[in-house]
Amino acid sequence: MSHVWILVCDAARARLFEAQDRTHAWNELAGFANPVLRMPPAARGSGRSIPRVHDSRGAARHIVTPRVSIKDHSARLFAHDLAVTLRDACSHRRYARLLLVAPPRFLGTLSAEMGGLSSARVAGTLGKDLVGMTADVLEQHVRMAFPREFADVSKRAIAAG
Repeated sequence: MSHVWILVCDAARARLFEAQDRTHAWNELAGFANPVLRMPPAARGSGRSIPRVHDSRGAARHIVTPRVSIKDHSARLFAHDLAVTLRDACSHRRYARLLLVAPPRFLGTLSAEMGGLSSARVAGTLGKDLVGMTADVLEQHVRMAFPREFADVSKRAIAAG
């Protein structure tokens, strides 16, 4: 089996694994963190930083509601950074196939930032939040979700032949 990369992530952090073949354990290549979402909610910003505008008549002031929340904006920037990293690795042929595992909402954000899953050699996606699991449990979940990717090489040859 050629190199398969598995990106397990959510909006706050990501873990990148490499599977070389069926018999070896996965190698954790890198870990990424979204610093804005890793800090406590109170530290992200107070209500005082919300922009306000004056009423055209009188002294009234109104809150300007941002179009995108701080959390969503930060998640999109994090997904963009991950997408840039994956596209760069794909262009340098560091992996043959890529598997993405993320909660459905962030998986959609990441897919949009990648600009097309086929261009990054994405072989499959799994819409689950597994980033907090240990590497062994995570590997079991992903192997069960993608049995074709981790099938024995001899079984693939028989199926292809």
